[in-house]
Amino acid sequence: MKNPLLLALFIIGFALFIIFYFVSSFFYKKRHKIQYHFYQMFPYEFNYPTTFKENVYGNILFVLATLCVTSFYIINPSSLYSVLAMIFAIIAAMIYICLLLIPLRYLKTHMILSASSMGIAFLIPLFNLFIASSKMKIGDDVNQALCVASMIVSGLLSLTMALLILNPKLTFKIYMDKEV
Repeated sequence: MKNPLLLALFIIGFALFIIFYFVSSFFYKKRHKIQYHFYQMFPYEFNYPTTFKENVYGNILFVLATLCVTSFYIINPSSLYSVLAMIFAIIAAMIYICLLLIPLRYLKTHMILSASSMGIAFLIPLFNLFIASSKMKIGDDVNQALCVASMIVSGLLSLTMALLILNPKLTFKIYMDKEV
């Protein structure tokens, strides 16, 4: 690999995200006496009901992981697609940090940020697909296998995100239960 710093940033960012999840889950269970379930709860519930101070270590790990993954995109912009991916990665990092740290009582803000993050989560793998295909055309035989793997993973991720965004069954309306 030409730039081992890219691989190191990706691995460190991914490891920090995993550590963030386990640390925040531990403090969530300690605080609320309920096990945090990834499939049933949202990440901003790690900070519920306060914002930052109840989950300081988890929030710091999340910010560091987001910075590592964002700098993974920033380090080597070689084409227009990689510059656009870099811009969208910076925007996505700001949106994810805001989503985690803004309390739920600002519901409209959460809805706007969630919709924006879904759109950006579709665009970043799509730009990664274009970056890998442009690097394949250059003929760099050292990175051919990495380009093919990147194209497959990025294509699957962008297709999955497009299906999730466009799936009409996922647009169920949420109704509040009325209590007397």
